[in-house]
Amino acid sequence: MRLIARLPLKDQVGFLVDTLRNMGFDRKDMIIGDLGEEQKWRTPEEAAEEISFIKTEREGLWEIETFAQGIKGLKDREGLFVAVKTPKNEADRVRNVMEQSGAVEIIQD
Repeated sequence: MRLIARLPLKDQVGFLVDTLRNMGFDRKDMIIGDLGEEQKWRTPEEAAEEISFIKTEREGLWEIETFAQGIKGLKDREGLFVAVKTPKNEADRVRNVMEQSGAVEIIQD
């Protein structure tokens, strides 16, 4: 299961990431990004060098997008996001930490 929090400020993202790490989550289990960033790639090779690059099964070779563009509900929003992969039994705890960190929206993916 994955939870995605949308936060307005960088400080809130830092607090959330630090808290998740203190809870035992590894940084490699998190994806952090800026919803305001525009796609700037001209080729799939350029996109593949970026950490926020994803390719889904429905996309062709030249159809690339950022991680946030692939999540329903986060398109055309402002702020930053933190996505964390979590076991189901930890989901409520992670959701509470996201709320305490100032998340204005939490999406379960």
